[in-house]
Amino acid sequence: MSSKTPTLTKFLAWLYGEEALLKSSYSTIYPVAVKLCTLTNPEDVLVDLTEDTRQFPATSWLLEEMKQQNQHLWNGKTYVFLGLDSTSTDPRLHCAEGYYFDTVNTCIVLEEELKRNLAKATESDFASLYATMHLRRAIHQNQIGKAALADAWSGERRSAAIAICCLFVASDGVSYRYYVRRRSANLADGAGLYHVIPSMVFQPIAKDGNEPDSFSITNTILREVAEELFDHEEEVTPEHETNCPPEIMALRELLQTGGAELLITGVAMELLSLRPEILAVLIVHDPEWLQQYESHIRFSSSEYANDTEDTKSDRDLDDETVLEPGGEFAPENCVVAGAACLIVGLPVA
Repeated sequence: MSSKTPTLTKFLAWLYGEEALLKSSYSTIYPVAVKLCTLTNPEDVLVDLTEDTRQFPATSWLLEEMKQQNQHLWNGKTYVFLGLDSTSTDPRLHCAEGYYFDTVNTCIVLEEELKRNLAKATESDFASLYATMHLRRAIHQNQIGKAALADAWSGERRSAAIAICCLFVASDGVSYRYYVRRRSANLADGAGLYHVIPSMVFQPIAKDGNEPDSFSITNTILREVAEELFDHEEEVTPEHETNCPPEIMALRELLQTGGAELLITGVAMELLSLRPEILAVLIVHDPEWLQQYESHIRFSSSEYANDTEDTKSDRDLDDETVLEPGGEFAPENCVVAGAACLIVGLPVA
């Protein structure tokens, strides 16, 4: 993340309560809060898709900066977080359709405000630092502690695009392996940082975002497995046999017969930008799948680094060294939601 990562995490622990932040088995604190669950039907993490009638600022200083750097910036549709289902003991999300620029103006801008003000800070008085964060204070209405944390989980006063992190685990007949990789330096989000494969923004693929093929955790994850693990084009549609890569068709069959399973392990609230991430683990138990398709693996060249410094992407399931202090998934080296996906997913897998 940056050389200021320890101070940044300490500030967020002060703001939201240290007990709320996720800790690894190495006692490393990450700037993310997690609500755990084990949902065997991935679609159960979604409650409904309703209309979002809220109005958000048309622009922000960050969006204008981003447009100057990228003239082709696209205001695509997203699924956004409206809040948790108050009737369920598991974290289940009320959703609506939103737009990327609204997320930039109300969420991503919070992370930039935090990092820039922290870089200029001359003292470690967190109350004074919080006073400089006008956007975050407006979101939380000047609250701190449990009240601010509850506000983060409410989804109010922002358009928080939902993302999904999936820990992909496969058996080779002897042991289980999982996949991680360093993201490309050319990406706008998480450039050069380690992440689980696949990871994705949850967004509509059809004009009607309420279509079952679109508003689906399973279909979204399988599309990203096709794209990020096998470098298939985005146009592939793994929910339709006519345009489904063989690796994904076989995987879908295994999910139906029990040779593979897709579980939701929790929902993370990334406290830098106050965006939720659905945490999942996809486990392929049938070793024939990896034996047949391992040679097909081609990590997406647009998403992940392809250099000599990052040659080992698969790890044995009992290998947690990536979470060691200074390791690939230490807070300063990773996308924090990816670390959360590993920390809660490895014990389940």
